[in-house]
Amino acid sequence: MTKTKMIKRAALVMVTVLGLSMFTGCGSSSGNSGSSKGNSSGSSDSSSAKTVVIGSGISYVPYAYLDDNGKAVGYDYDVLAAIDDYLDDYKFTYDSMSFDNILLSLDADKIDVAAHEYEYTDERAEKYLFSEEYYSEFVTRIAVLTDNEEIKSIDDLAGKKVNAGGTTSATYTILTAWNEEHPGKEIELISTEATNNETTATNLKNGVWDAVILEQKDIIKMNENFGNGKDFLKLVGEPINESHGYFLFNKDDTELQQAFDEAIKALKENGKLDEIADKWLSDAE
Repeated sequence: MTKTKMIKRAALVMVTVLGLSMFTGCGSSSGNSGSSKGNSSGSSDSSSAKTVVIGSGISYVPYAYLDDNGKAVGYDYDVLAAIDDYLDDYKFTYDSMSFDNILLSLDADKIDVAAHEYEYTDERAEKYLFSEEYYSEFVTRIAVLTDNEEIKSIDDLAGKKVNAGGTTSATYTILTAWNEEHPGKEIELISTEATNNETTATNLKNGVWDAVILEQKDIIKMNENFGNGKDFLKLVGEPINESHGYFLFNKDDTELQQAFDEAIKALKENGKLDEIADKWLSDAE
């Protein structure tokens, strides 16, 4: 083979290789483009998205719990999925755990976001950054056994054992303030950082607790699941608390907080948040 023919053949091979390389490159780009999540902040592909670890609950029906197959489900998880869909620059992973471990994990930087229907309290605000946009709203009242005619309002809770949730909860804060303002008529507050509906039902039926503070939806679920075909719990008195649920972040994580706020606001405006609420919370209306 002459030198001229060898040079021509080498050139032909190089052109062929370059052509295949360009074709392969185009195919790879198309395959990774995916579908746009709709965030106006940019068009990052999934490979460059920052991973955000969400810490959420396993026993808070219907907000964040494990179903019969051990899958994390509920209102909070669906809201988070919608936020993840909206944000291009982030990709969510989940670490489901008991309620009392969520904020401990946030403190230890094991998670980036705490998601468990957190209500605003001054104590929490000193340590954590709240989302400025809330993603749920709820009303809590006193719940007692249906045959309890003694307790009809908060005035009747003096000396009674009342489950008020965790010590950092809004309910616990409100009832602690009530005790301070009513010396001699204090409520015996029971603090439970982590409990479930079955434990609550058992403690009420057995007289371990005289009352609990719950939402209407909680009563509906508990009567269905633990009432043996009839209602065993009822709500009495005026609301103890009317509040909202927020996501919590570490104090210096303002960028992530702002991204969440943008997404939540968009979900409110486009009706997606209402759609998720109808799916999970409509039976409480």
